Amino acid sequence: MTEYDYIVVGAGSAGCVLANRLSEDAGINVLLLEAGPKDDSPYIHMPKGIAKLRLHPLYSWQFPVEPELGRNQGEEWARGKVLGGSSSINGMIYIRGQKQDYEEWESRGNPGWGWRDMAAVFKKMEDHELGADELRGTGGPLRVSIGYAPDPVADALFNAGEQMGLKRKADLNREDQEGVGYYPRTTKNGRRWSSAAAFIRPARRRRNLTVVTDAEVNRVLFEGRRAIGVEARRHGSIQQFRGREVILSSGAIKSPHILLLSGVGPATRLREVGVPVIHDSPGVGANMREQMGFTLCYRLNNAAGHNQELRGLRLIKNVARYYLTHTGVLSYGIYEAGGFARTRPELDRPDIQLYMGPLTFTRDDTTQHMAKVAVDRIPGVSIFGYKLRPDSRGVISLHSADPMAPPYIKPNWLTAESDRRTAIDMIRYMRRYMAQPALKGYVGEESVPGAELQSDDDLLDAYRRLGSCSMHATGTCSMGTDKKDVVDERLRVRGVTGLRVADCSIMPSPISGNTNGPAMAVGWRAADLILEERRGDVAKAA
Repeated sequence: MTEYDYIVVGAGSAGCVLANRLSEDAGINVLLLEAGPKDDSPYIHMPKGIAKLRLHPLYSWQFPVEPELGRNQGEEWARGKVLGGSSSINGMIYIRGQKQDYEEWESRGNPGWGWRDMAAVFKKMEDHELGADELRGTGGPLRVSIGYAPDPVADALFNAGEQMGLKRKADLNREDQEGVGYYPRTTKNGRRWSSAAAFIRPARRRRNLTVVTDAEVNRVLFEGRRAIGVEARRHGSIQQFRGREVILSSGAIKSPHILLLSGVGPATRLREVGVPVIHDSPGVGANMREQMGFTLCYRLNNAAGHNQELRGLRLIKNVARYYLTHTGVLSYGIYEAGGFARTRPELDRPDIQLYMGPLTFTRDDTTQHMAKVAVDRIPGVSIFGYKLRPDSRGVISLHSADPMAPPYIKPNWLTAESDRRTAIDMIRYMRRYMAQPALKGYVGEESVPGAELQSDDDLLDAYRRLGSCSMHATGTCSMGTDKKDVVDERLRVRGVTGLRVADCSIMPSPISGNTNGPAMAVGWRAADLILEERRGDVAKAA
């Protein structure tokens, strides 16, 4: 059996970066394991193909979520299960977050994770369409383009933002995040530029990099307290892979799930389900933060919008246009326009993120839930938003010791009073936004949740009932110096050796925005730390 220097578990946003950067050194033998298939579906590379991928069992995990008061009892969370992970099925929006996010990480005893260090990582990664400056980078492997969906409704949405006091921005990734504009996105020449496209495709010919797909890792293998490899299911059989170090990069749900199945987690719960305890680590699966989003839908007047472009003969025409030119409505994301705002003027920085566009989806007439991923027949316009830094904390745990059983997920949505207050304030803010004079000729009646809902109680009930997961979970293997923190500042799992975690789960507090770019930056930073140790620049891991 080949023994690898490093086994990276999960070929997602962070894992692909790690595998690329570690294998740049020809003396390092790297194995990258991915639970899903290769990224060869045409829907992956077509930006609008997201509608076909989110619910596809071949390319997406569908994690069931524990029922909560006032919620849809059949809730499931989608995450990427394919080469590229969630970067192959997401909305491609590239947001770095606010500098205060990283300063908070460093203040919690994580040197090297402050804004100055992480801003330098982003610059190295990027090949930005707008060119290099003090924040943007060029020449890196990750292409960043500025979204553009020419439409009079988009212009009106931006004008409405200015009427709300928001500055129109060419680049939403500035240190002062407040403003509106087209979103930066990970696309290149009209195609999705996933972590796999940016970091694995150029590295596949390296003899020291082995990429294995369709290999779902059950657990980390230990000798005593030292990780020596992993056990995985592949094509119906159990296989073992040996390595000098294992790095979990499976995301904020699967990384803690694998740790728990491996015997690293809260000892009481592990014993209850019959998992032998390797190390009692009460923070594994705890501290989960997830942004709960909410959509207001309106009828669209005096404009066709995008609904009709994605139905019938027009859809066929747009498919042909996309494959011939990689342009048109299928080259856009779900929402191209958006911004960051404060729900209360006394706040020192934005607390909500907005997404806007002339697009609505079919909903059940009774429940107002999306019955399926299909665009509405009637032209519409939507505004979607969420609180950037939720205070409610959820948990990832085990239902049983069976690796085939899904993880236990309890979001604890809106349990913090601050989140409930912001939910109400945000709906009122979005309604004011859509009532601005610039939109008077376009915005008709509010179809979801309905203008008749006006009281705080009614709005909060609607938020509970119709709110959705934003795919931005963080914190379940938190980094820091507290006894409940799972990894140290070098991402080493406490209490064992030869094991690290590098993905969104290590973030001790949420990112103010989408997590795809920051996850890649975590992978890049993790590679820096590992390569420093190999060079002897710092004391090597025990």
